[in-house]
Amino acid sequence: MEWDDLKHFLAVSRSGSLVKAARALKTSAATVGRRIAELERRLGARLFERKQTGYVLTESGEAIRLKAEEVEEAVLAVEREALGRDLRPSGKVRLAASDDIATHLIAPNLPDFQRRFPDIALELVVRMDLVNLTRREADIAVRGIRPAHGDFVVRRIGSWPCGLYAAKSYAAAHNLEPGLDDLSKIGIITWTEEYAHVRGGPWFAEHARGAAVALASDSARVHYAACKAGIGAAILPCRVADRDPDLVCLLPSARVLSVELWEVVHRDLVRTARARAVMDFLADLGRQLRTIILLLAQSLGCAGNLSSRSYFGPRRRLAEQHGAAAQPQETTFGVPDLVLI
Repeated sequence: MEWDDLKHFLAVSRSGSLVKAARALKTSAATVGRRIAELERRLGARLFERKQTGYVLTESGEAIRLKAEEVEEAVLAVEREALGRDLRPSGKVRLAASDDIATHLIAPNLPDFQRRFPDIALELVVRMDLVNLTRREADIAVRGIRPAHGDFVVRRIGSWPCGLYAAKSYAAAHNLEPGLDDLSKIGIITWTEEYAHVRGGPWFAEHARGAAVALASDSARVHYAACKAGIGAAILPCRVADRDPDLVCLLPSARVLSVELWEVVHRDLVRTARARAVMDFLADLGRQLRTIILLLAQSLGCAGNLSSRSYFGPRRRLAEQHGAAAQPQETTFGVPDLVLI
């Protein structure tokens, strides 16, 4: 039995579909199907029930899955160990981020990264759900939620303030003024049901219960484009929306939300030269983001109600009171946070 057989088996067991498994493995559904059939023949057991809803593990398949995951972890540990000994900043690094972070923060700064590290091939994985770093779906992730467990190194790289915006034409047509309190009469642009728990979804659920849903989409870029087109109001990143002459800020981030950004990497990869290069690149972006936020506050954009003192919170206030920089604190994983002060 080969590891590739088990890899195909695990992909189908997790997705419940030959097509989805093939997409994850970058092969064809027919190839995945042949691998599964061959594995069942070798083991002399039926591993999946073929149902209209997809592939469902049998009792034998569930037992094999547990053993296959142990093999997977051992193989991935060997790969991470080999990568961790790489001292040259070269090779492929998969970086995962949400589409707005990837589009508006990471991608515009890639030319400078490529000039500094021409031998690193950066792959930008754009998705709203969390990638599995243990399974090497990505090497590094920028997340809006700090992981509570796992063998990861985490570092805070900044914040992503978001306010409520509408196209100026939409605001004029509906007599909307900045600072509005009643959201029941506006149309909102929000997330599809599977992403209702992410960026701004819970805020809309609490503060705009009576509002009609003008559009639901699983893409932050679609939210922005639809808002700009005058479909309705959306929660958008202040960094971008405050610079758009076609948009008006209805509520500042102080009344909506500010997302903490964390870079997350598996502990086995943290000393790899190419991983360190990308991690430091992200930390630099965090410092740039802080400067931009302060400029937005000074220009009274949607981040304008956030003074530098209130925005960066108690760590900065403590530092100012004592005339010194606040000290980094240790994370639960034993790695210092990057404190933006």
